[in-house]
Amino acid sequence: MSRARFCKDVPTLDDESTSDSDSDSLFDNEPDPGTDTDLDSLLAEEDSDDEEDLFDDEVRHPPEHYRANAANLDVQRLRQRRYSPKTQAQLDRVKEHHEQYCTFQTWDPAKCYDEISPQFIHGFLSWACDQRRGKGGRRRPGIKYASSLETFWKCYLIVYRIETGRKIDPMIQVNGQDVVKIVAVEKDLDFTKRPSATMYAEDLAEFARVLLATTEMTFDIGWLRVQLVLFCQLAGITGNRPEALVELRYRHLKLTLIRDPDGGSRPRLFVELTPEFTKRYLGSKDMNEFKIPEIIYDPTLVLSPHVFLLGMLFKARAFKSPSIDCPERLYSLKVLKGLNEQPLPLRDEMNDEFIFCEAVREAQGVRIARELQLSSGSVRYRMKVGGEITGFGQVLKPYNLRDGSAKGLNECPDVSDSLQNKILQHASIGTFLKHYLNDINVDLQGVYRRLDTQKDLMRFACSMSRSIDPRRPRKLTPEQTASVNDLPYILKLHKRVNNLSNAPVGSRKDDKLQKAIKRLYNEKQRKRRELLKDVKERYKSEQPVKDSERQLSGMVVDEDTRDALVRADMSPEQLGLIDAILTLPGKSPEQELQRRITAINAVTLYCGVEEGAPSRHVRRGPPGTLVSPPVQAAEPDVALRKAISSIRTDKRPKVCFVCIGTPHLTMGERVAEYANPGSLSRHFVRKHVSKLKDGQFVNCMDCGVRLKTRKDLVIHAERFHGTVSRGPAERLIV
Repeated sequence: MSRARFCKDVPTLDDESTSDSDSDSLFDNEPDPGTDTDLDSLLAEEDSDDEEDLFDDEVRHPPEHYRANAANLDVQRLRQRRYSPKTQAQLDRVKEHHEQYCTFQTWDPAKCYDEISPQFIHGFLSWACDQRRGKGGRRRPGIKYASSLETFWKCYLIVYRIETGRKIDPMIQVNGQDVVKIVAVEKDLDFTKRPSATMYAEDLAEFARVLLATTEMTFDIGWLRVQLVLFCQLAGITGNRPEALVELRYRHLKLTLIRDPDGGSRPRLFVELTPEFTKRYLGSKDMNEFKIPEIIYDPTLVLSPHVFLLGMLFKARAFKSPSIDCPERLYSLKVLKGLNEQPLPLRDEMNDEFIFCEAVREAQGVRIARELQLSSGSVRYRMKVGGEITGFGQVLKPYNLRDGSAKGLNECPDVSDSLQNKILQHASIGTFLKHYLNDINVDLQGVYRRLDTQKDLMRFACSMSRSIDPRRPRKLTPEQTASVNDLPYILKLHKRVNNLSNAPVGSRKDDKLQKAIKRLYNEKQRKRRELLKDVKERYKSEQPVKDSERQLSGMVVDEDTRDALVRADMSPEQLGLIDAILTLPGKSPEQELQRRITAINAVTLYCGVEEGAPSRHVRRGPPGTLVSPPVQAAEPDVALRKAISSIRTDKRPKVCFVCIGTPHLTMGERVAEYANPGSLSRHFVRKHVSKLKDGQFVNCMDCGVRLKTRKDLVIHAERFHGTVSRGPAERLIV
């Protein structure tokens, strides 16, 4: 019967014969005016609309899109490797050298690739070794080692394959390796391996102790000092490259309390890191998750990443649970019955913020900018200076920590070669043998004679601590610095600057003057570096002879030459941090727990302390010498009340009202009294007015007002606190 609906020859019934009842007739073939009963229409609607709704979340391109993608594919680049940004930058420099050399010879760079020969390679490498100027005419040291020239040649082979889409001829490649050796001999390059050093845990402990106590190197805020120590700890523990560590964000960090399987009364705190940004070859590698347990009765908290990390987390108020706001509450948590772990999640809004970040100086003070990534170059510079202050004979670099970690993994019987390769992200154990195993730290005499090997002695003999000498010069004396001005070439540049000193502003002569001044400054800096290098070399060769002669003649007494903790130059917060970190383990679990809580609180407090200028002098003496008596506990409160009274009542005070209301400054900086009101005005303009940017503000804690513009700040300072600012209007108001 239903087939009649699709037959065009079957007539429909008249409208009069249709029943008026509510129920339709069983044989009623007339469609309901309010309902679409045509099956073809229903099927068509289902095929179009319903399926479209099911695939709304998918991207559906027309066929032309995929044909265009296929036509634009560059087949020559299918086998090319994808390199890290640093490697790619090095390849770009080699390619730029090729183009510069071809331009210098008036040759076509593309044609030189096709017609490459041993003669071209010899000329190109010789020219590259002779280059002493970089971009913008900046002076550069050039290629000094034969290994550097070999690396340059290997990079050129990669550039050749990228530019031509094919590998270089095998015979040309073999001849090129011989040409590299010939050029290295002709240019008198150094064939020795670049000096390298291994930083073991003992070396890191000494470096971290000096880094926490030194006043010769300061940071804008204590957070930067604390995070540098944490960076070194994690680099030594995980063996990660510095670029991977500075990329760590809070989403890569997980803290968990795990039940002690040995039946301990307290759960163990685990820090779990998952670095995503490792050295990549053909894409990202598998991520390693590093689980770092807390060490109970730790011999030294200087090497405890838990103490420093928790101090930073409490300073940032990073825990998602608002009740976890101090270490006392954190360590009071337990693992619930029936469970084996208690996660400690961090706030979601911090997921994309960097663990190792920068600090920005603003009008109100220094702000910890967790949205800004700490650069690996900043870490390298700080570690280099810190290593010089410690007295290491070698240049301290982040990779020294990776070397120490790699050797520790290789010597551990619990770590197999496969696991070592996974941790270090190496393709095979050959990478370790070629680049990391650079010294023999085994007592070969004991092995040969079947005696007990002196492992600790050999380890110390191969460590960086062996070379520590705090007397080693790291800066020029004022007399040595001034001696550079008497060099003939410097005098010649001085004369040229004096001859151009009357040049009108904006003229061609003025451009020559600016270039001459810049060149004079750069040459002075270069000569000072050369002089300092010469002073260090002479100290290295002459000082051992002097020490030996003095000892044999009885003119010197054997004494500890290590730097003392110069407590007179430290803030109370820094003193508290050192005293808390350098404590010995407790004798009971309760004492050990309190030791950790005290250390974490000291780190949290110091993270917000703004440090001053570095100490201009170095005091030496026995370790732990107390240079000045400690500040009494009641003195800071008295000084603060006196300073507040001064900004309220004095007509021209000598105390800064903005600094008084900045709680993260040290007490000495908050209540600092300047020599006269003019000195205070210069400080006020330099530190507060000039630093106030659009969108920022300064809070006057004494008056309870918020000052959003420089104009408001200057007027408020003069009207209510007697701090007068005099200077160019565009500098103070605009």
